[in-house]
Amino acid sequence: MRGWLLTSILGLFVAALAAVDPSPSIGQARRDDVLTPRVQRATGLYISGPYLRLHGVEGILGMLRRSRMDTAVIDFKDGMGRVLFDSSIPELAASESGHIEDPRALVQALHDANVHVIGRIVCFSDRELALREPDRAIQDNRPRHEGRAWISWGTGGAWLNPWDRRNLDMIVRLADEVEAFGVDEIQLDYIRFPVDDGVHLASYPGERTDVTRAQHLHDLLARIDDTIAVPLGADVFGIQAFWEGDRSGLGQDLALWTDHVDVFSPMLYLNAMLAWERDRPHRARSLVQIGVSRLRERIGPRPIIRPFLQGFDNGLSEEEWSPQFIADQIRGARRGGADGYLFWNPGSMFGMVQRAAQGPARMLSPFPIPVAREQARLEVPTAQAAVAQR
Repeated sequence: MRGWLLTSILGLFVAALAAVDPSPSIGQARRDDVLTPRVQRATGLYISGPYLRLHGVEGILGMLRRSRMDTAVIDFKDGMGRVLFDSSIPELAASESGHIEDPRALVQALHDANVHVIGRIVCFSDRELALREPDRAIQDNRPRHEGRAWISWGTGGAWLNPWDRRNLDMIVRLADEVEAFGVDEIQLDYIRFPVDDGVHLASYPGERTDVTRAQHLHDLLARIDDTIAVPLGADVFGIQAFWEGDRSGLGQDLALWTDHVDVFSPMLYLNAMLAWERDRPHRARSLVQIGVSRLRERIGPRPIIRPFLQGFDNGLSEEEWSPQFIADQIRGARRGGADGYLFWNPGSMFGMVQRAAQGPARMLSPFPIPVAREQARLEVPTAQAAVAQR
């Protein structure tokens, strides 16, 4: 009797240890996040800090209602490096803009109106912190510029060094902090290395030669995924939807990332690919459809594909910039196998999107989700399963 009892207690003890293992490996992310139908079919708009401060919650709700969408992408750390709330992270204190006075109240107010809230965090593009603490920045390698931050020729901004452990730790802590406000997803932007014409003047203190850029960023995603319990999304270069691997040196190998990223948002903007089939009618639809379709082939059924579409007129003729242009992009996303979509306008001015929603795009959403895709999203992905999918 005593032996049976000891054996039973030992068995329960071992089972309990297995159930509470606190240290998932890099290859096995913690998966408390649930890809609900609401998450899968989200359609939404990017909301900048200045727009939020000027128009408030009611302005967001009115714009979403007129656009027939249900999701707001809220900046918590933007592309200028501004932190839009009172952060507890010491090195970000000088970057705070005060655009969001009470983040929890903001998220709750949007939830009360049945809005899906995505917290956007810009990772390495950060002129605020990089210029303030240049030892954390990508360095200018010219002889007379020793110790200075490298400046992008494309954007005119400075970047944090992705190889600096302090920057990686800060991003993980920031994701944890933003999740605590109650957001439904975390969305990472500029989770990449710069690739503009000036990168030959850039150097990366601490750069490793035994790890690829893509694997290095994958390891950062693993840390974030193990820290937060909501779905994790990543904004990625549009061209990465078409290419396998990391041919451009961005560090974005999307197939590699599938065991930690739940939502991929390729930025499929026609103005970034103006040479794309210039003479083809409805070429914006073609660009989005082919980009989404090729990405779906590579990453398999489980990850959500929710592209960022062009909600601004830069690079377009007066004839192209129309409600039909907006509707064409949505049709392309739907036909290519996307689950939903987002629209980007840097100033959150979505008048044309609203006109399309009342006209040619009126009946295009929500998108159908195939049964095979829904079933795949019930499974817990591992690094091995992600490789098998490919």
